Amino acid sequence: MKNILMKNFAERGLLLLTLLSFVSLTQAQYRVERGGAGWQHLGSAHVDGRSDHDKIQVSGGTFNALQLGVTNGAIGFERLVVHFRNGQEEVLPVGSVVRSGGRSRNIPMRGGAREISNVEIWYQKGAQNEGRPRVDLFGRR
Repeated sequence: MKNILMKNFAERGLLLLTLLSFVSLTQAQYRVERGGAGWQHLGSAHVDGRSDHDKIQVSGGTFNALQLGVTNGAIGFERLVVHFRNGQEEVLPVGSVVRSGGRSRNIPMRGGAREISNVEIWYQKGAQNEGRPRVDLFGRR
């Protein structure tokens, strides 16, 4: 009887360990898809014409770096204009093309961590795009 109880206990423990591992792996994958550990999704926009300019409102929080994610086609980024809650702004040159499914390099803000009000993004579609590429803005605290 004692052996049966020990075997049952070990099987349940193994099942619990497997479930916890799966949950942890799923959460890690979600963090990677949404910007990685330490990155928060701030908003998104679509490129409608050949060249475009959009403003993404940020609901608050202090950030010290930004990153851009791209889906549904390549996007050539020119610059970001970051507007802070204190009324100041910072122009961040990007000057790179990000392919579909890719991310830009980390774009640090010069003044350190500050509270962002909104971010203007200046960009254009890549040459091969036929649809509406999407840009996702991420911030690191």
